[in-house]
Amino acid sequence: SLPQPVSLLLGGLHYMFGKLFKYDFKSNYKWYCITFAILLSLSILMGFITGSSLRPEVMERYSDYPMATSGVIFTLYLLFLLLFSVFLSNTIIIIRRFYKNVFGREGYLTWTLPVTPHQILLSKLLSAFVWTLLCMLTMFISGLVIFGIALPITGYSFNEIFKFIDGIQNFWLWILKYGFLNLLQILSGILFFYLAISVGQLFKKNRIMMAVLFGFLIWTVLAVLSIFLPSFLNPYGLFSPYDYSHSDTDFEMMLDAFLIIRIVFELVKIFGFYFTIHTIVKNKLNLQ
Repeated sequence: SLPQPVSLLLGGLHYMFGKLFKYDFKSNYKWYCITFAILLSLSILMGFITGSSLRPEVMERYSDYPMATSGVIFTLYLLFLLLFSVFLSNTIIIIRRFYKNVFGREGYLTWTLPVTPHQILLSKLLSAFVWTLLCMLTMFISGLVIFGIALPITGYSFNEIFKFIDGIQNFWLWILKYGFLNLLQILSGILFFYLAISVGQLFKKNRIMMAVLFGFLIWTVLAVLSIFLPSFLNPYGLFSPYDYSHSDTDFEMMLDAFLIIRIVFELVKIFGFYFTIHTIVKNKLNLQ
C-alpha cells in the first residue's frame, strides 16, 4: 500500500479533479437541456409531417404535381438545420468555456486553485467530450423518434429495418470498430480548438484573430496529411500502388488497414495536441 501522505495527496488531487469537472459540466447544462428538449419536441412534429408526406397515396401524386414535394424538402431542410444548430451551439460552448476559464478573466481564479495544469485541461476535455456524446445521443434519439412516428404512418415498421441490418455481415462489429474511431476523432476535434486558442493567446494583441489564423493553418496541414492516408473514398491513400481485388475477404482487410492507420493518426493528433497545449499553459501562460 502507498504511504499515508501519498495516499492523502492522491485523494486530494482526485477530489479537486472531480470538483473541476462537476463545475465545468454544470456550467451550461440549462442551455443544453433546453436545446435537447426543443430538438426532441420538434422531432415529434417532424415525424408526423414526414410520415404524412411519404404515404403511398401521397407519393403517387408527386409525379403529377412536382410542387407537392416541397413539404418533404422543407422537412429535410428543417431536420438538417436543427442538427447543425445543435452541433454549432456545442462547438461554440466548448470554445467559449475554454477561452474564458483558462485565458480570460476567469483564468485568474482558475490558476490560483490548488490544481495542476493536467487537472484543469483534462476536466475541461472530459466535460466537453461528455456533452458532445450527449449531443450525438440526442440527435440519434431524435432520428429514432422521427422514424418511429413516420414508419407506421407510411405502412412500414422498425422490424423491416432490423431485418435489413441483420442481413449485413458483422454489422455490429463494424459499428463498434468505427465507433471507437469516432470517439478518438471527437477528442482530437476538441483538442484542435483548444490548441488554436492556446497558440492564439501567445500574442498580446488580436488573440482571437490569431487563434482563427493558426486554427486554419493547423487544419490545412492536417488536411494535406490526410490526403496521403486512406479514407472511405480512397481506401489506400494517394500513392498506394496496391491494386486490390473486390472479394469480400480483401475488402475487409482493406477496411481493417484503413481503420488501424486512422486510429494511429488520431492518437498521434490527440497526444500531440494535448501536450502542446499543456506546455503552453504551463510555461507560456498569458492571461488577458
